[in-house]
Amino acid sequence: MTTNAQPRPAAAQPNRITIPAEWYHAPEFYEAERQKLFFHDWQLFCHEALVEKPGQYVAYTLAGRPVLVLRGKDGQLKAFHNVCRHRASLVLKEGVGTTQVLRCMYHGWVYDTDGKLAKAPGFGGDEQDLCERTHLFNIHVRSAAGLVFISMAESPPPFEKSLGGLVAALQGSGLEEFKFFSTATHPMKCNWKTYIENYMEGYHIPVIHPELNKDVDFATYKVVTGDRIARHETGIRPERADIAQNSGLWVWLWPNVAINIYKNGMNLEIVMPTGPETTELRYCYLFRDVSEAAREENQRAIDLSFLVTQEDIDICELVQKNLSAGIYRTGELSPRHENGVVYFHDLVRGIHGVE
Repeated sequence: MTTNAQPRPAAAQPNRITIPAEWYHAPEFYEAERQKLFFHDWQLFCHEALVEKPGQYVAYTLAGRPVLVLRGKDGQLKAFHNVCRHRASLVLKEGVGTTQVLRCMYHGWVYDTDGKLAKAPGFGGDEQDLCERTHLFNIHVRSAAGLVFISMAESPPPFEKSLGGLVAALQGSGLEEFKFFSTATHPMKCNWKTYIENYMEGYHIPVIHPELNKDVDFATYKVVTGDRIARHETGIRPERADIAQNSGLWVWLWPNVAINIYKNGMNLEIVMPTGPETTELRYCYLFRDVSEAAREENQRAIDLSFLVTQEDIDICELVQKNLSAGIYRTGELSPRHENGVVYFHDLVRGIHGVE
């Protein structure tokens, strides 16, 4: 028996499915991510330009735990939990600054830049003995390519392995040449993963970012993933080649950091969870020229960054409301535009022991 029927094409690979909506709001998933990821793995904390000289420090809260990093008097980087050993006050007010001693904000206990208690004013008893046996809680700290990383684990994972392909991706970028200009903080009403997913794809650019869309050639836009990083690659529209602020290098590092390098400066972007449905977006702006003459041009780059950021925040907060509303559970991801989200989701599944 013969037939003229044509052979059936092979079945297309199904599109990938998102992680479940409850992972974006249920407290147990947030707590698992804090313990297994943010309190264990190496986390990018700041640019080395903020702690370049002895006494310079950065103090931030990382997933609920106050941390401080400073350059010691011996020129070495130090990191501690920003928690006084007396009654658990902050030692240093959060932010960026310079100090020669670490003085508790509550009762004035003084620690040296090695974290050792130097003085407990008015405490009474054997103050010398108290000082000899009292030290701030240490945190592991390392630096690479002008970036400072910390790990709160007792035994951190291998540092170089944690960086994945980051150092290679930044090769030739001149990251160490940038000088500190300013910082900014944006509170957001969304889970940290909601905002990271937004960074991991350019699919939304034509709809959400009209100014950014003027610069990028969306037809060439792609996200290249692997080895714990994702690199955004796109052409710039020919007519915008000389004036585009958004040309450069955009690199994401697992789990929550983006390094955005443009014409004359860069933005270090840290997406820091503060609760199951709240996040703090921390920006550190650095430029090659931070003189008064370059201030106006630098500020224009920051203004555009703020515009794009607010557009992202607005849509992420809307998405978060629906992730928490109980109607949506999962969705299909675009094989053309959302491979970066697929990669991120696979790493998140690993935290929660799901293949």
